[in-house]
Amino acid sequence: METTQTRNLQQVDTVLNLAKLTESDIKSESHVLQFIPQILDSKQVKLLEVDAEVLDYINSGECLYIKGTEEAHAIICSNSSTFELKEAETSNSLLLMPALMNGKVIEETSTRKLKKQEVLGIYHTYYEMKLTKPKLQSLRTILGKCPYKGKQYEVSKEQSGLNFSELKDLVQASEEEILNKLQELPAVQIKRKWRLLTTSFMFGWVSYLDSILREKQLSLEDVSHSDVNDWMCMYDIEEVNTKCVMLFMKVDEDCLTWNSVAVSQLFSLYLLSEMQAFDSNDFFNAWQQSMPVGVTAVEEHLDGVALVDYDSTPSLVKYFPEFLLPEDINERLEILFRNRLKWTLQAITPYIQPLADGKLNVAALLTKYTRSSTSEYGIRYYSSKYDVS
Repeated sequence: METTQTRNLQQVDTVLNLAKLTESDIKSESHVLQFIPQILDSKQVKLLEVDAEVLDYINSGECLYIKGTEEAHAIICSNSSTFELKEAETSNSLLLMPALMNGKVIEETSTRKLKKQEVLGIYHTYYEMKLTKPKLQSLRTILGKCPYKGKQYEVSKEQSGLNFSELKDLVQASEEEILNKLQELPAVQIKRKWRLLTTSFMFGWVSYLDSILREKQLSLEDVSHSDVNDWMCMYDIEEVNTKCVMLFMKVDEDCLTWNSVAVSQLFSLYLLSEMQAFDSNDFFNAWQQSMPVGVTAVEEHLDGVALVDYDSTPSLVKYFPEFLLPEDINERLEILFRNRLKWTLQAITPYIQPLADGKLNVAALLTKYTRSSTSEYGIRYYSSKYDVS
C-alpha cells in the first residue's frame, strides 16, 4: 500500500521516464493514490453515469427514484422522465474518491509537490441511464380494480381507489407521465382516490344527457356548459361530470359539441364488450341507432377499438381495443397480424401510436418491424416480416 511517505518525487520521475514523459508534460502537483484499509463493498455503493442535464437536475435538489418488480426490469425516474437502468462492465478499474482536482484547476507553481488522494472503492461495473418510453398500461389495469359505476353504487363508507402516492409506487413511470396519462384515461379523483369509470357508466352518462336534449328538442350546440352542469348534477357528482365533459365533448368557450370519435368508440365498446363479436349488419344498425343526436357512426371510428372482418360469413365486428394489447412491440405486432394479415396505415396507427416516442414515430416503427406492400389500386399495406400461422 502506497503512502505519501513511501512515494517521493524521485520515484515519480522514474515513472515519468518509463512513460516517456518529462516534467514539462505534467502539472506541478502530482497525486498519490492511497487505498484505505476498509475498501467499500461494491454491493453497498453503486456508480451511476448521468448526462449533464440529469446532473443539473440532481444538483438543483431534486431526486431520482428507482422502481422495479419481480416481473419487470428496474427503471429510474426523474419528476418528468423515465430511464432504463442497465448495468455495464468496464475493462478499466473505476476508483471512487471523495474529490479529485483535475489539471485545469491545479495552480502552476515552480515547486513540485505530492498530494495524497484516498481511494474508497474499486469498481468494474456501473449503471447507465437510457431515456425510454414509460410502461403505463399497468395504470389502467391497476385502476380497473377500483371501478366507478355511479354514485348509486357507492354504498360502502370506506372509500375505494388509490391515492396518487400509491399509484407512483406501483407504476413504472415518472410523476408527470403518470399525471398526463390519468388525464387521457377515463379516470377520476374522488375524495383523493383515483377510480376508473366503467364503460357502462360512461355510456349511461352520455345517453342520459342525450335523452334530456331529445326531450327538450335541443342539440348540444344549443345549450351552454352551465346547462349541462345543472342537468347532470342529478346524475352524478361534479368531478365525474367534469371528466365526462372533457372525454366526450369539444368545448370552445361556452359552445359545446360532441366529440364524435370518442362517443362512437364508447358506444362500440359498450355494444361489443359483452358479446365480443357482432354480425356487422346488426352492429352498424344498433350502433347508429344508439348514437346521440348529431353524431354519425363512421366505420373509421372503430380504428383502435374493433375490427371489421369481411372475410368471415357472415361478416363480423370484433371487440379489439388497443388498451388490451401488450406494450412490447413484437408481441403486439404478432397479435395484430394474427387477427388481420394486412393493415392500412390508418387502421394500424391507433395500435402503434402508444408505442411511439421522440426517436421512433409510427412510420419509423412500421418501417423497422413490418413489411410494406402496395396493392394494384395504389393502397399501401403493412404485414408481418415473418409468416404468421
